Amino acid sequence: MVGRSKSYNEFMAVKFEDLTFAQTYLKLVLNEGVELDEALRSTIRNMGIKAFADKSGLSLQAVSDFVANRQSWSTDKMAKHILQVFNLKMKVAFEVAS
Repeated sequence: MVGRSKSYNEFMAVKFEDLTFAQTYLKLVLNEGVELDEALRSTIRNMGIKAFADKSGLSLQAVSDFVANRQSWSTDKMAKHILQVFNLKMKVAFEVAS
């Protein structure tokens, strides 16, 4: 990321090792109304592409392509890796439009 120092990146990587912190971060981004794919990209950028790849079992290249928006993931694939990495289940909810 532009303007971030190596020490800041290392600090964030350590913070994201805490599962509760990582879960909270992703849920907060989603609660701000950010689309699922962009929320996941933001979370991966902050936790580190390699850390996400290691925890998800995906290749570093596949995660890098997703984060760089060179590859799209289906909702099912995102849900699978969100469960695997963050231990969060995804639900779809419908509300009556007012």
